[in-house]
Amino acid sequence: MKNLNFTPSKTKREFHKNYKLHDMAEFYGKNLLVQWGIDFKEFGGDKRFNRVWEKGEDKPDIIISYKNKSALLDWKGKHKKGWIVNKRAIKSYEKWSGKLKLPVLIAFFVFDENKNIIDRRVAFLGKHSYSLSDNKQWDKNETVEFQNELPLFSKSVILKAIF
Repeated sequence: MKNLNFTPSKTKREFHKNYKLHDMAEFYGKNLLVQWGIDFKEFGGDKRFNRVWEKGEDKPDIIISYKNKSALLDWKGKHKKGWIVNKRAIKSYEKWSGKLKLPVLIAFFVFDENKNIIDRRVAFLGKHSYSLSDNKQWDKNETVEFQNELPLFSKSVILKAIF
């Protein structure tokens, strides 16, 4: 086997810990979509257990559909308000949006220390502006931050974005 000459920015434990919030956001988000009558199917696929996962083509988590209209959607779980996303992911989502001719929504769920939802917001790529964050994050990733106050993640807001 080839020896890779690099030092990972995160340990395996830190990497998997990041997914706990994502999984909670996905669970609650999909539950809401079902309640709202919005269909969805997997798109991005879960790569967290791949032995080697190179930086590259991130994909939004799911494709949502309602009355023959669709959009790409990605889940983000957070502990504090601050609508931050990896720059690499944003650039990839923009490519997928152009390739598939679908809007991209990023759903943010904010949880308190007891795992209760304290806020849920949604950003629409192409509509909500973002800027490069001043500093890299603890895991060495460059990030962007959405500038405007984002709307509530709700059925009416989602349907408005799709139509």
